[in-house]
Amino acid sequence: MLTEQVIIGTHKVSPDISSAAASEASIAVFDLHTYSQTASFKRSSTAKNCLAVTPSHLFAAQSDKAVLNVYNRSKQNLESTIPFQEKFTVIEASGGSGAFIAGGTDSGRLTIWETATGRFISTPRIHLQKVTCIAFDSTSNFVITGSADSNAYVWSLASLLDIRSSERKQERILDRHQREITAIVPGRIGTGGPMDIVVTASRDLSCIVWDYHTGVHLRTFIFSSVPTALALDPADRAFYAGLEDGTVQCVDLYNAAGSDEANSTTHQLFSEQFRDVPITLPANRWLAYNHESPINSMGVVYEGNYLITGNEKGDVSIWDIATGHVFRTLTQFKAAVTSIKILPPSGFISQTSNAQSTTEQKTIKKPRYDAVLASASTITDLHTYTLTTKFNNPIPEISSSSLAPRTLAQISSFTPSSDMEAIMAGAADMKAYKPSLASKHKTEALETELATLYDHYDRLATLHQKTWDSHARWLLENNGESSNKVDHTGPKS
Repeated sequence: MLTEQVIIGTHKVSPDISSAAASEASIAVFDLHTYSQTASFKRSSTAKNCLAVTPSHLFAAQSDKAVLNVYNRSKQNLESTIPFQEKFTVIEASGGSGAFIAGGTDSGRLTIWETATGRFISTPRIHLQKVTCIAFDSTSNFVITGSADSNAYVWSLASLLDIRSSERKQERILDRHQREITAIVPGRIGTGGPMDIVVTASRDLSCIVWDYHTGVHLRTFIFSSVPTALALDPADRAFYAGLEDGTVQCVDLYNAAGSDEANSTTHQLFSEQFRDVPITLPANRWLAYNHESPINSMGVVYEGNYLITGNEKGDVSIWDIATGHVFRTLTQFKAAVTSIKILPPSGFISQTSNAQSTTEQKTIKKPRYDAVLASASTITDLHTYTLTTKFNNPIPEISSSSLAPRTLAQISSFTPSSDMEAIMAGAADMKAYKPSLASKHKTEALETELATLYDHYDRLATLHQKTWDSHARWLLENNGESSNKVDHTGPKS
């Protein structure tokens, strides 16, 4: 049987001691076919965009402290509570297996936590203000962050996880907004073609569509109210904006300029004719009775025919996209709805007999954020990984050498004599390192290369020794001349 579920997160501004509020779930799971609640998770209060979902777990960043609650979805219980050094303002999980949890902080940092190994990476304070929204692209190769400083950054996940470099820099800067970024939604196709888009919303009443691979600005749409939440059509044909006045507006990307060429083979979004001209949208917004509260989160179902929204008042509504009207009210909470996560449908019949089943992650490794600040001497200590190199023709034996790690004080104490000792020790270490290779021509090639290196070291040592001798001789001669000029006649009477 085909099933589709939605996970809803809430935020209680002040504690409610009433019996109805106490029994109400903080995070609830609803079946979108039967409209019934199937699971609930308590003891959590998540701010906007602070709920992340993986196939096996829920991650809820608490709004009042630097703590992340981890819930087991199958057991429906609180599995662990993980403290952090900074409070998260937003979190998101990568697609598929959800192996990575990205988090943004109030200081403007981006953090990446690999839940299977506990590896934890934090960037410098690139954003000038707090991070307000985070999204992974459909391939989970890029992370897009938005901030209150009006900028959105595109990060390469591979570059962030590269243990060979400590530099954490963004790939692209999307900087056309004038005020705080309120929402980010990436395209779902992600095939490397023209549909690799991302839509950003801001408090400057605009939504901008970008090609995030190149950083090219495609279109700017102007709204009559502040867009606070975004959702994209499953085929990237349109996006939906939830506004601060409680209304919803649909933007057709194929016919953005309002022309009659919607069926043209040329995609209107990628036409350069109106790229730098902002498009003011008409006032054909979706309205609903008693639905004036700001919309915090929204999502489109798999079929693309229904839109689910959650607002500040606690209403979770299902909108019929064909008519633009509220189809039904799914539920009403006594707290603000801050997250809407629509899960992929389950129950499809496998098309192949040898289809591999999805392996769920059983345990969550706590982040090793303490190792980031520790002075680890090796890469293995910092990242809990052992680096190995695989060769097509593996080397059978490698003799041991005297290459040993040295501290900074052992390498150089800022004197020529210690530098000379370091150079000679390096040459001795290289001579002691004698690999035994499988073939004769490889041995001869390495011996020739080593002989060249020995010659370079000998020349450098000779030059360094001559420089040191000339410097010492100059000091002795100058000291001798200055001593000969001293007056020994004594003081005059």
